[in-house]
Amino acid sequence: MKALNKLTVAVLACALAGMGMVGCNTFKGAGKDIQKGGEAIENAADGAQSRLEYQEVQQYSITALAMPGGTISPSGSTSALTGSNRTFTIAARSGYHIEDVLVDGKSVGPVSSHTFNDVRAAHSISALFASSPTS
Repeated sequence: MKALNKLTVAVLACALAGMGMVGCNTFKGAGKDIQKGGEAIENAADGAQSRLEYQEVQQYSITALAMPGGTISPSGSTSALTGSNRTFTIAARSGYHIEDVLVDGKSVGPVSSHTFNDVRAAHSISALFASSPTS
């Protein structure tokens, strides 16, 4: 059974070597090779954890403005943390309809809501309304 375990360990070490993770010169040296591979994996995991720990959480401003004829909610300046989502609802007053919604200066059409997903910068949203024809 011990011989089978040593062979399994040696084959695993050589497989890791084939992926460039460790060197594999002999079955006898497989233990050291596995240790080096384990250390390389541990170092990579530590590096990834460090990058996550130092990721800054910032607060970004989203400015919402509704022209006469309707509302946008929330309105004014709203803050959003890095990676968060923020939804805005647009509604026309009686006698008006949503003509267009501009997100960061670009038209997204006459939508009744818009969500900023995974916020990582400041944004703006503006709602434009037009009077509806009367029958």
